Amino acid sequence: MRSLAAEDLFAFRLAGDVRLCPGKSLAVYVESQADHTENGYHTRIMKVWPGQDPVPFTHGPEDSAPRFSPDGQWLGFLSKRSGQKQIWVMATGGGEARQLSRIDGGIDSFVWAPDSHTVYATALITDDGIQNETRSEEKDEYRRFNQDVKVITELSHKMDGTGYYGARRPQIVRLSLNGDTSDQLTHGPYRHEELAVSADGSLLLFTSRYGEDYDRESFEQHVYALPNPAGEPSEPVRISPEGISAGKAACHPDGEHIFFTGSRTDDLGYDNPSLYVASFHHPEQVRQIAPSWDRPMADESLSDMMGTATNPLHFRHDGRYVVTLTSRNGTVQLAQVDWRADTIELLTQGPHAYYSYDMSPDGLRAIMAKSTPTNPSQLEWLDLDQDLVSLLADPNHDLLQQLALSAPERFQFHAAGGPEIDGWVMKPVGAQEGQQYPAVLEIHGGPMMMYADSFFLEFQWLAAHGYGVVYTNPRGSQGYGREFCLAIQKEWGHKDYDDIMAGLDTALAAYPWIDPSHLAVAGGSYGGYMTNWIVGHTDRFQAAITMRSVVDWKAMVGTGDGGWHWMRRAEGTAPWHPDDAWYREQSPITYVENITTPLLIEHQEGDLRCPIEQGEILYTAVKYLNKAPAKFIRYPGEFHGMSRNGKPWHRVFRLNSFTEWLDQFLL
Repeated sequence: MRSLAAEDLFAFRLAGDVRLCPGKSLAVYVESQADHTENGYHTRIMKVWPGQDPVPFTHGPEDSAPRFSPDGQWLGFLSKRSGQKQIWVMATGGGEARQLSRIDGGIDSFVWAPDSHTVYATALITDDGIQNETRSEEKDEYRRFNQDVKVITELSHKMDGTGYYGARRPQIVRLSLNGDTSDQLTHGPYRHEELAVSADGSLLLFTSRYGEDYDRESFEQHVYALPNPAGEPSEPVRISPEGISAGKAACHPDGEHIFFTGSRTDDLGYDNPSLYVASFHHPEQVRQIAPSWDRPMADESLSDMMGTATNPLHFRHDGRYVVTLTSRNGTVQLAQVDWRADTIELLTQGPHAYYSYDMSPDGLRAIMAKSTPTNPSQLEWLDLDQDLVSLLADPNHDLLQQLALSAPERFQFHAAGGPEIDGWVMKPVGAQEGQQYPAVLEIHGGPMMMYADSFFLEFQWLAAHGYGVVYTNPRGSQGYGREFCLAIQKEWGHKDYDDIMAGLDTALAAYPWIDPSHLAVAGGSYGGYMTNWIVGHTDRFQAAITMRSVVDWKAMVGTGDGGWHWMRRAEGTAPWHPDDAWYREQSPITYVENITTPLLIEHQEGDLRCPIEQGEILYTAVKYLNKAPAKFIRYPGEFHGMSRNGKPWHRVFRLNSFTEWLDQFLL
């Protein structure tokens, strides 16, 4: 066996967005693989029958979002074969794909109607309405050479990973299978997503934010129902209540009850996404389902190597049970909820993170995509009638047989007066008994996410180069209950700092192979904030790596894609207010004169979540003070999530830059 190489990124194949064909055991999924020649990702749709090897259904290079028609006769999917992302359709038995949509701006998402001849989609449309994608080039020089100008009039006008919104908005359109009609069902400045259709086709559900405050309060999204979408639809009816940011809706088989997940807006994301049910005709009659289950009804796991994640709501046994993924103590499991009795049952167990699943219409079978610490992507077949799980596909089996990987060990600890917390330790690959090794303390982003029993290429890379890895889920993480997450809502760098350092101290005491005199700390996003905070409050680390981090909260409020929302953490006090004590105390830049730890600063120039000026502020200050070595690496054309889905060669460069930096100060 050999050690992991950074270029192995191009060999991994990740499965996601799994789908089951109605009435058959046939399953399809999206396979994604980094392309070293195009510096992008090749995506195609694979099909697999139980007991057989997967084979390509489409050949890509940019095919995604497979969706079977309810009668099982057709498979629709998104593809850029015509230039823009459009809906294409193939017979389930195979054959040539044909283009269904031809809308200028392209398609974001789509869903089949129960008749299997109508498709509802979200299309990127301007106020001019639906236009054909073959529109000729603008001939007027003034317009043509000013098309890149951004004219901004809204408070919410950008989103990391999406970019600046511009004139095109995701509007709902109705298409026919024969391609002869395309009707626009929604209008205005609103954004529409997460489509779902009732079993009888009488309701079309979607997520949006309507009203005059649609841009000011964009973080509170709502579920709406559009009656009679196949005919002349009436005005959408809002289903979710004020104070709950809702989404991922599904209509019960009875056609009356609408289910959705939601979080309390006032909790600012430090809340469990919970399951709710409302009545279409009486939307004021809404209640939380199984409130005693103090865990997210969502996949909150983190990984830098994961296929397309999906977590729909499904129903079993004539609608008695609602099925969803739930995050629990560093794992992600499939669960069913008896929505009338308010009870929940885990359908799976074990050290893994399921990140995509689908269920047959009869509720007896499921297909699940799974990540483990030593395998980023497998597909499993779940027979609920026999309570039997079997392996369906293992795309990386041959590659993993060649690689020497490190398997993490889980441990528990707590800071003084704090709750019990999960941590993991990974030994360097090939570690010898009786020897000590340097280690890196890794801190996750969010903070409302969680490390889980899932694969991390970054951690395996460090282990392959002689470094141990320690990582934990301090207070503020998801998967451990609402109060656990809410504990740091208004104040970072205190309870979470105590937890992170207690986790490191516990690991040092329990694993004598860790050299306490050769330690580094690293993290991205919130983890970058905590890295900055730590090196501003202690000099016990010999090196640090801060990635896409928060440095100065005053600047973040004005430049981040949701900056004004973060003022609520400061009790509504604006950063321009004379009393800026919260911003000064909570900003790592306040403590920059204490930094003596060698610091590598990584940032993405297109980051709209934690914009590039955050890295610039920190680098300038550390370099000017000249108390510690500093290096600043900037990645052009990359968003906040580069470590997970950025340009592959940038990701390879990133891994190499980490070990080059650590080697200078720890080896």
